Amino acid sequence: MSPSGAGVAAMRTCVKFCLLVLLSVTTSLSDRHPKRSTEDDANNFSVHVEKNGAYSLRVGNKTWLYSAPPFFNSDGVTYKENLKLKSIQTANGTDAFGKFEIFSFSYQAGVSEIGASIKTYEGHPFVLFSQVYLNGANNTRAANVNYAISGFPSFLVEDMETDAGVVGYLAYGGMMCGDTEKKMGIFSPDGFKITSGLAGGPVALFDGSGDTLVISPANRFMAASNWHSDNSEDGHLLQYGIMGGVTTVPANTVMEFIVYYSSGGINRAFEGWGSYLRQAYQRTDYYVRNDFTNNYLGYWTDNGAYYYYNTEQNKTYQQTMLDVKAYADQVNIPYRYWQYDSWWYYKGVGSGVKTWWARPDVFPDGFQYLYNKIGHLPATAHNRYWSSDTTYAKENGGKYNFVVGPMVSVPDDQSFWDDLFRNSSSWGLYTYEQDWLNKEFSGSEALLSDVDLGARWLNQMADGARKNNMSVQYCMANSRHIMQALENSVVTQARASDDYSPGSAQWKIGISSIFAYAMGIAPFKDDFWSTTVQPNNPYHDTEPHTELQLAASVLSTGPVAPSDMIGHTNVTLLMRCCNAEGLILKPSKPATAIDDQIYMKALSDRPGPDGEVWSTYSNVSGLMFGIIFVPEITGQHSITPHKAGFSQMTKTLMVYEQHTVTEMSAFAEESPLLISGCNTSRPCIYHATPVLKQNPTVVLLGELSKLVPVSPQRIISIDVGDDITMKLQGVPDESIDITFSVDSRLQTIGCAFGSSRMATLQLNARKCA
Repeated sequence: MSPSGAGVAAMRTCVKFCLLVLLSVTTSLSDRHPKRSTEDDANNFSVHVEKNGAYSLRVGNKTWLYSAPPFFNSDGVTYKENLKLKSIQTANGTDAFGKFEIFSFSYQAGVSEIGASIKTYEGHPFVLFSQVYLNGANNTRAANVNYAISGFPSFLVEDMETDAGVVGYLAYGGMMCGDTEKKMGIFSPDGFKITSGLAGGPVALFDGSGDTLVISPANRFMAASNWHSDNSEDGHLLQYGIMGGVTTVPANTVMEFIVYYSSGGINRAFEGWGSYLRQAYQRTDYYVRNDFTNNYLGYWTDNGAYYYYNTEQNKTYQQTMLDVKAYADQVNIPYRYWQYDSWWYYKGVGSGVKTWWARPDVFPDGFQYLYNKIGHLPATAHNRYWSSDTTYAKENGGKYNFVVGPMVSVPDDQSFWDDLFRNSSSWGLYTYEQDWLNKEFSGSEALLSDVDLGARWLNQMADGARKNNMSVQYCMANSRHIMQALENSVVTQARASDDYSPGSAQWKIGISSIFAYAMGIAPFKDDFWSTTVQPNNPYHDTEPHTELQLAASVLSTGPVAPSDMIGHTNVTLLMRCCNAEGLILKPSKPATAIDDQIYMKALSDRPGPDGEVWSTYSNVSGLMFGIIFVPEITGQHSITPHKAGFSQMTKTLMVYEQHTVTEMSAFAEESPLLISGCNTSRPCIYHATPVLKQNPTVVLLGELSKLVPVSPQRIISIDVGDDITMKLQGVPDESIDITFSVDSRLQTIGCAFGSSRMATLQLNARKCA
């Protein structure tokens, strides 16, 4: 990553000098309202450095964060009070992100020479902090793996208030894109309660006015940790450095951390933060956009599924899967791939994976036979952590290099992944699902103690998938795994919720989807049932919220994964997700929780929805069609286009709810939408659609039989001229209806697709050919 090289060079060329005055890196301040461009935000965000090495971060004229003393472990000693600041240097330069100014610090921690830096960019609203053990260090392990062995930057956690009020926080933590242990509250010594260390994740600070900071690692994601120390003599601290289990730091190991600022709110801040990091690592969206299992309907058998460790009576899994396929063909469900969960391969010590190959009691005729009989449909295949007795390791008679531990083994051999995926392509493997990522990481001493092994493990996995034209799904991933995917574009999807359980609320992925989307990954809700009652199911439960389950899946932009019993699929409901051959008709980005939902939970004095309110949009030919998804809400909530995240929609908007299409109304800042009456049994989906023409007033409602009536997968282009002309795509022999509102009267035009799969609709001519 280019900032690292520049930082090391600046630190290595330090010259002796002393500073007798205050040092500051300060961009000019400007009027903060309105605040929308990154350049404006850059002018409103500054870092101030003092001659003793202390620093502070300011938004406008308010200091948001004060530094705490840095520390570094070396030779069994934590150097903090005894850490010697030898010099400070300032320099200017240019790299891929433009002109920068850098402050470099030289420290001595026993025998270890430490460099640190603070770097700001002209026109960019972020600051990069860097730390490097220039000559390395030994015996660095902290007292707890969830601590850190170094701290720069380090911030004081203090009561803080801006002109808008107290500052709150959102901290990702735990697994499933930081969803399971995410925390929200007031940023104060008493209110700041986050998961840090191995399971920690990005932290956002905000005051409810739009001003938001996002703090995270910027490189070496598998080795980086944040550490919330709440019993320090120095007070409550938020510190960033190398994870606490590392025992040896090689020379010139550079760690970088970013603080990103936006005045546009939480969603915009995460989008900007993610955009910078994706650009830094050249992560492309090509693989996500073209991932077959992201784009088409599939049948799933993981936890929560009817056939999860459960087959038809007196039948093998092989016959059960063939019976599912026969049923789907009979009722015209266009499943385009199959997901096979952990029930099919060999387990070893601690229920880890011994051999990733089909057991004969599961598939008596082998995976290749099933693949052929099921119509050569691609496969998503589940995998766990590798057991200590895995047959692939040289220690156990295999041919590959593994770091074998008491319970968990870690492959450290590119040829292993190349061979595993090449061999698996014979039975249709398309998406490799790496589950139990947190278990393999925390269960391996080698991964916890080595600064490089974690990244090498995941990068080799991704390289093997890329070489074999496959994609990767992460499951049970900590935030560090998700951020490591910045280096691996073939990681296209990640679970953003806990496992599905019929009737549970694991569908609440609106907040975790913010993180996944920022990293360029499609969030996945997990599987679901499409009918309430599935007789004799192993969970002894029902799914009363089938419409909600489907809607949350489609709006996630990740896989849509029904997992019903044979004969118990609601085909009419399910087909609202896709076209006739299973192509998912989805929005242009994942639906995410609106800022006010998070403000409401974190800031006790801020108004917001008492429930879940998410938003997204479809972008067709530059026209934005907004969606407000309300799975549940208590009471009423008033929302404007700006609060819904639709500020980029410059045209006049109309809004309607999917169940009451004829009750359309204006939607503007002065004409907010009043949301009420939405619950898990009848979730609301509001569509904010632009007025395409005036005199007469023309509004496109789209394909009303679908959950996303205006989808880029269906409507390729819209040309607004003397007439409104639309290019559509579909499946041969598929017929659809496209509905408009013309001066408040509904007009529907039918379209039928032929062998070309394309059709052109003209509104004035009332034809589609």
